[in-house]
This record gives sequence, C-alpha cells and structure tokens, in this order.
Amino acid sequence: MKSEEIAKLAGVSRSTVSRVINNYPNVPPKTREKVERVIREYGYIPNNSARNLAGKPANAIGLFFVEFFSGEYDEMEENIIHSSPFYSEFLAHAIDQLKKRGYQLTVSIISRQDDFDMIETAYANKSISGCIMMGDIVPDVVLERLSRQGLPTILINQRSKIEFKNIYLINTENYAGAYGAVQLLIDNGHTRIAHITGAFEKASVRERFEGYRDCLGHNQISYNENYIYQTHIHRAESGYTAMEALLKKNKEAPFTAVFAANDLLAFGAIRCMQDKKIRVPQDISIIGYDNAELSGFIAPPLTTVSVSVKAVTKRAVTSLIAVIEKKEKVPSFAKEETFTLIERKSVRKLS
Repeated sequence: MKSEEIAKLAGVSRSTVSRVINNYPNVPPKTREKVERVIREYGYIPNNSARNLAGKPANAIGLFFVEFFSGEYDEMEENIIHSSPFYSEFLAHAIDQLKKRGYQLTVSIISRQDDFDMIETAYANKSISGCIMMGDIVPDVVLERLSRQGLPTILINQRSKIEFKNIYLINTENYAGAYGAVQLLIDNGHTRIAHITGAFEKASVRERFEGYRDCLGHNQISYNENYIYQTHIHRAESGYTAMEALLKKNKEAPFTAVFAANDLLAFGAIRCMQDKKIRVPQDISIIGYDNAELSGFIAPPLTTVSVSVKAVTKRAVTSLIAVIEKKEKVPSFAKEETFTLIERKSVRKLS
C-alpha cells in the first residue's frame, strides 16, 4: 500500500499523511487520529522517511569508508574505522559538523564492490542527500554511475584529479609534509633513508612517496629501490612485516632512518625493531605521518607530520552542503594545505 492510498482512505491529502508520519505538530488532533487509525488498520509501513513521502530528500549525509576485503566481513579483526586514527577522528568531527548544520549522518563500510549499490539505492529513495567516501580507491565505474545519478559526492585523499560531474575531491597536504619529514632526517645527518609506503593508485600515498623521492634528489642523495617497501594494508602489522623485510634485504647496506607513510606503519616498524633488539633512535631513526593520538605516548615518542583532520572534515561538510543546497559553486578539487612537523624523540642526530 502506498501513501496516496492511505490519504484517500483517510480523506486527507498525501502531504497530511507525510506530516502525521513525521510527527509534525501542525496537524489537527482529529485528523491525526483518523490517519493513524487507517495506518494501523491496513498495517502500513512507510518505505522511507516522511521527507521522502513529501517528495523531499532527507537532511542526511552518507559517510562511506571503503575497505575491500576478500573474506567474510565478520572475519575482520578490526575495520577501517577502528584501525585508522585519521578515519575515526574524521567520523567524530563529521558528526559534530553535520549536527550543527541540522543534518544527520549515516555511516557504513564498503567491503565489496557490490556494496556500492546501497549508496545508489539510498539516494534514489531520498534517504541521503549526498555522500563522503574515503579509504580504498573507488572504481571509475562506480563514480560514473553516481555522477549519472546526480549524487553529490566528496572523495577524501583518493585522487589528484576528477572528471565526473557531481564528484568532488578534497585532499590533505601530502607531498610537502613528506618532503619536510625526509628533510628533517637529512638535516640530522641521515642519507640512507628507507620508506614504508602503500599502493600508488591512492593520491595521498603516491604524493608522500614523491615527496620522499624528490627530497632525496634535491639533496643529491641517490634513490635506492632496496630501501622501499610497498604494502597494500596500512596497519601496524604491515609496518612490522615491512621492517622485517627491509632489514633482511639491506644487511649489506643498512639504512639509518625510516620514513613511514603513516603512524600505524611506524608503530609496527618500531615494534619489529624492539623485538630484534634494534634501538630507536640510537640505531635507526623513524618518522611517521598523521600524528595519531598514541604517537606521543609510545616509546620513544614518535616524530610525525600532523594534518588538521578537523579542518579537512569542515571543508568536506561545508562543500557538500553547499552543493546540496545549491548555495554556491564548489571547485572540483580542493586541498587542505596546512601541516605541522612535530619533533619528538624517535629521530637521532648523527655525529
């Protein structure tokens, strides 16, 4: 049964049915009672919110964390929100920012490509007005479908350019931050610097690698492929595995410092070195990226690059709502350029 039929049986307009379901106050008590009686009698359950019944989109934004996983979702020990300080902080700020603007937040994790269908369904049903996506690379075929459907979408740290209508990019500063981190190591006398990185398809990962590589070149330090370890999972256990592999590969020409593409990888690398009785920073110095909450409390406290997650979140939310409400034109690409190099005790100056 549809809302139009409920309206006809109750002898009211469809918009009145919508106001009753949404518990609006501007409905006379007798009219409300009549509509509710018909709803109870016919067991009517609305498919969408009253906003949808009224033909209007919901004041709700979808936040989708993309983490492709080949096994069963229940087998994952930790999902992307739990494991990444950046994503969990973004989620907290997004809830706060949207609440101030009168919007709700719907959160979900995309673990398979088929899961993108639910985003299209949610928009078609008008249960979301726009979405923010971050994490693993969203395939072009998905973006093309969302673009064609007209769904306003913000991608965070996904790509360096975009060519789909209704799709917008917001990135953090990655190149300059990485360059500054490696320059700090060089200024402390390090010339043999390893790098633990990720998949270059992702803009943030590629830009941090380019900052590392270019800083070496500008300081007349040769780039050594043996000092690079590439992982597709940016978690602490991957940092541990990466450090094990780098140490094994470079026994003849050991490095004195490591730049890790994020703090989680750095945490794993430090644990690996501790297990192998390698002292940090006396034997090997290390720098991370993102300034995770624990980075100042591990032993030794981690030198890292800090970006303002709050500023990135505010820009994403403000831009998306501007598009949804058609208040102003939003650029297809924007970057939050500020970053801070936080020096702690994980870097040693070589004599």
